[in-house]
Amino acid sequence: MEKVETYLAQLRDVLAQSSFTTANGYLDLGTTDTLVEREELLSPVPPGDILMGFQEIIMAEIAKCNSDKIKIGINELLKHLLATIDKDREHYLAERYLYRVRMVFKRCLLPDFPYAEEVWNYICDCLRSTGTFLVEGDYYIAAREVINSLAGMGRIAALKGLPTANTQSSLRIMENMALKKKEQQLASIAKNARFNLEI
Repeated sequence: MEKVETYLAQLRDVLAQSSFTTANGYLDLGTTDTLVEREELLSPVPPGDILMGFQEIIMAEIAKCNSDKIKIGINELLKHLLATIDKDREHYLAERYLYRVRMVFKRCLLPDFPYAEEVWNYICDCLRSTGTFLVEGDYYIAAREVINSLAGMGRIAALKGLPTANTQSSLRIMENMALKKKEQQLASIAKNARFNLEI
């Protein structure tokens, strides 16, 4: 059994090496609709999203049903987002990191994973903290991504019979935080997300 310290060091190492290059020359057919040269199709440049390494590590822990290490992974991922976010790449970074959280959530919903509710509640707790830190730091675009991700996962959770009280509470806290910062539009997004979750 791998020690938690070793696992944590491995996660932090992968995250520390992460770099996001939005225009590094890698051609992703899922994001382009323009005709390209034949040479571009065979470019040896790797994708710019280094969080793929993180995803591999955490998916291995999900397969082992190791809820503690999964929670550590989610926590480290979101802490890394908060530590590296900047205004120039706010939307891009929030989108990439929260995509990984959503992938973890969806994988934990499969029938072979026995701790879906525990991981789901932990995701809500982490996203509540992450969202409030982002609002406090005036990262409203990233905070909106947190709200939208939380609401989307909340709807899926409700369909799967998982509790959503923690989701409601998290959205309400982010709504209040946005109101405190006089960000009416963000507060409205959180309120609507909360309301739509109740329906």
